[in-house]
Amino acid sequence: MKTATIVLGLLVFAATSCKTINPGEIGLKIVRGKLQPENFTEGRHRSGLGAHFVKFSTRIKELSVKLTLPTREGMEAKVDLTLLYHLKPESLHNIYLTLGMKYENEIILNNFSAQARETCLNYGAMDLMMQRDALEKSIFDNLNTDIGHYGFVIDQVLVRYIDVPDEIDHAIEKKVLSEQQAKQQEIEILAQKRVTESTIDKERKQMQFAAEKQRLEKESSIEQDRLQENYALEKQKTEAERSLIEAIAAKKTKDLENSTITNMSIKLKSIEVMKSLANSANTKIIITDGKTPLTLREPQ
Repeated sequence: MKTATIVLGLLVFAATSCKTINPGEIGLKIVRGKLQPENFTEGRHRSGLGAHFVKFSTRIKELSVKLTLPTREGMEAKVDLTLLYHLKPESLHNIYLTLGMKYENEIILNNFSAQARETCLNYGAMDLMMQRDALEKSIFDNLNTDIGHYGFVIDQVLVRYIDVPDEIDHAIEKKVLSEQQAKQQEIEILAQKRVTESTIDKERKQMQFAAEKQRLEKESSIEQDRLQENYALEKQKTEAERSLIEAIAAKKTKDLENSTITNMSIKLKSIEVMKSLANSANTKIIITDGKTPLTLREPQ
């Protein structure tokens, strides 16, 4: 019986001397009041006598607050804000030693509220409604600067809801309506401008087409005149050449005729002379080769 009690006691001691680190957690081990340098990740780890574990979540945490914040004009706006952040595993020792386990309320929440208040003072009530993205980014950047060096990572700052006084709502509605009207007018002006530009461009193209057509017609007329002049000159040249050829031919023909007539006349004259001599009572000696004119010679 005593042995069973001892064994049971040992089993209970063994079970209680081990600690479980769950997924998404990191444990720091403290032995006899001294923080150990090692980070313990998920799993079962022995603690031993005089030792215990402090566990930190490394998951992204959500912190939401509802604040009444002053604006630049001195008005008050009710704002719902949400902060998403997580811890750097390598900074857990520093966070535990310098800030302890109440870091969320003492460091993160206080700085978050203070930065939201300080940032809203730079915005008018109307600007808070119209520039929500800029407000989120400004708080995000300032908060990272303030607490990032401790080992906190700011993932996102969200402005979920903003409630401003009624006069601001009316002013915003009026401004939005005015901007819509201005935008509509701008669209109409732009549309009219495009129509005007299209009309001008169409007229310009028509004028260019007419000018190009006139230029082509003028060039065509000039080309036709040039061709006609060339044709007339060529015709005159051809006529002159033909006339010259005809004149040369006529001259050659006439020269030929003149030459032929002269020779024939000489021959005929020679024949007549010979006939006359032949019929003459006087004795004559006729010397001729039948081609050249005859030569008369009286006998001695």
